[in-house]
Amino acid sequence: MTGITDPRAQRTRQAILDTFVHLVFERRYDAIRTADIIAAADIGRATFYEHFPGKEAVLIEVMTPILLPIANAAVGRAGPAMVRATLEHVWERRAVGRAILGGAPANRLQRRLAAMIALRLPDDAGGAPKDLVAGAIAAAQLAMLRMWIGGEVSCPADILAERIAACGRLGVGGTLLKIDARTAITRMGSS
Repeated sequence: MTGITDPRAQRTRQAILDTFVHLVFERRYDAIRTADIIAAADIGRATFYEHFPGKEAVLIEVMTPILLPIANAAVGRAGPAMVRATLEHVWERRAVGRAILGGAPANRLQRRLAAMIALRLPDDAGGAPKDLVAGAIAAAQLAMLRMWIGGEVSCPADILAERIAACGRLGVGGTLLKIDARTAITRMGSS
């Protein structure tokens, strides 16, 4: 939650979140309108807007518990067990995950994850701008997650958790972002 202490407000907020998740199971994210959430949650329009500025904010709040361990893994703040538990949770709900990560919301979530990572990166992120590094890490992490839940690749959750954490090396230390042109050309020629 976001610091709401009134139990009624907490219940209303949770009802909005639960309703959104239910609707995502029924239809594509793009087909869900704010009015649909309001009607299904049985609340007034003003009540919805007291809690959220729109459906994108609901999406971000629903996905933050998933994105948080992934962002923390990028900077070494989440252990493999935490990331694996998150991945197992996503796998159990992969139909929703595919709908969200494979559709229009994917870009919004990638920007949110990148912002979360940027806040956690050291000021010197391998000599590159923090936003660039964070964006690269987020894109790599979500690409792997999308391929995994989409069935394009098969691997145990613990292996994927390690790889998601390893994406942090794109920026922390900058090893993958500091390749000089000669090295890049040599690598391209050998592939």
